[in-house]
Amino acid sequence: MVKQWRGESRESKEVLYRVLAILYRYSEEIAVLEHPRSIERRSVDLAVKLRDGRRVLVKVAYDLDSIPRSELQELLALSIILNIPPLIVALAKSGEPLLEGVIYEKSGIKAVSPETLDDVLSGRELAYIKMEKDSFILNVDGEVMRRKRLEKNLSLGDLALMVGVSRRTIYEYEKGTMEPSIEKAEKLIKILGEDIAKPIDIFSLNRFRPLRKQSRYDTVVERSIGDILRERGYRVAHVKRTVIDIAAKKGEKDVAILVEHPGKSSSLADKAYYLTKLANTIGIEEKYIVVETRKAETILRKEGYEAIKMEELVKRILRGGECEEERARDRSS
Repeated sequence: MVKQWRGESRESKEVLYRVLAILYRYSEEIAVLEHPRSIERRSVDLAVKLRDGRRVLVKVAYDLDSIPRSELQELLALSIILNIPPLIVALAKSGEPLLEGVIYEKSGIKAVSPETLDDVLSGRELAYIKMEKDSFILNVDGEVMRRKRLEKNLSLGDLALMVGVSRRTIYEYEKGTMEPSIEKAEKLIKILGEDIAKPIDIFSLNRFRPLRKQSRYDTVVERSIGDILRERGYRVAHVKRTVIDIAAKKGEKDVAILVEHPGKSSSLADKAYYLTKLANTIGIEEKYIVVETRKAETILRKEGYEAIKMEELVKRILRGGECEEERARDRSS
């Protein structure tokens, strides 16, 4: 059952409920992440496991351009570390409604309207068009386009002349490094056929992007944990606006860590609850709650959560690394 949200705008709440109503029809499991309390201060609103096994991290907003850059960067960082695609679902962009069947993008993250999400999940309509820099472009299959061109005995120059672009542009279309505008796409389809259009997978990761400068650590303990994980070969993301403080990955192993913050012991149990839901939904192998005070340890124990000290976390990380090395030696022998 979804709890009542407090503090966020009425419009964002309505979008969230619409998205949930859609996702419940096509998902095996959904974790509603109610931390922070305001939807307009969260980097992740939903963690979803679809019925076909795909997983996705969802951010919901009324207006796409109202999402702060800091939240987008955190969503992207978690996506890259955990290797789970991010998706934004919104109603508008700068006050204008998102068009149905069109894929938008914000800071490298795909964004769709609730209607487009429903169409794609149901299989009724696939999305072929995306909006980039205020222009509509068609997603084309470069290999199919090249094959069709050769079948018609057209050179790059021949096709370029017919479409009204340069030979280099046709080459880039076929290579997949450039997509045609709708105007050029209509000419290409008229010449080569509709098969050149390629549906856009809204649940796929974009090409790998290196992590940008991340937010500063809040505590000395967080920084120490991040440094230790990196020394052990993990890729690490520090985030502030969701139920994870530190996410890390090494090979196929995912780690999520929640760290006690001074003066916020009372909120740890809530965060631990949502962290558990997130981990169970998207399959995070290991999760830890690191505390410094006896008060926090007592609160968590009463709620049934295991809390460990920094020293114990280090031991477990080192022990896990030794086990991985042993398995690697066994495989090579």
